[in-house]
Amino acid sequence: MQMTTKRSFVGALTLAALVFSSITAPAAPKSETQLIADLASPKEKVVIRGLAEIEKNYPTSQTAQAAIKPLLKDNRKAVVRKAARVLGVVNADVTESEIQSIAVLLKGKEKGEIIDGLKALRGLKAQSAIPEITPLLKHSDKNVIRDSIRTLAVLGDRSLVPTIEPFLNYPDLAVQKDAADALNILKQK
Repeated sequence: MQMTTKRSFVGALTLAALVFSSITAPAAPKSETQLIADLASPKEKVVIRGLAEIEKNYPTSQTAQAAIKPLLKDNRKAVVRKAARVLGVVNADVTESEIQSIAVLLKGKEKGEIIDGLKALRGLKAQSAIPEITPLLKHSDKNVIRDSIRTLAVLGDRSLVPTIEPFLNYPDLAVQKDAADALNILKQK
């Protein structure tokens, strides 16, 4: 009986050692240089993954931000959307031309594309995009309206109060709440 127990114990230890040795340590994050190189990949997923890793690991890198900006004119819509979102999240300094490239997303057919554009602009000094945002308050999708209100609250000033006030009576409570929050922010500017 003791022999069986010892064999079982030795077998369990051997199995544990095999399992433990097969577990690999997580790969070290790619260097900034490697990620910037990934941005030139013809593979959309590689570019998007590179953008996400830059956002996570190198958010303040001016070099990385400069490498991201040309992607705003990429012919792959998913790449443009992710590049815009990353620039907004890291609060990059952008030119008027880059703001206009991001604002193109506001004219998209998919609500996700529009919302990505709004969220990107929210993180940038993009007051010049306000005239392109206000028409979205008439959009058929309440989530587009909500994100438009939120973006106007960040970018706008007191002059937008009359534009937002009617949404206090909107049929959806979430829109009403966003309007109330936006008005509180705008009235303090």
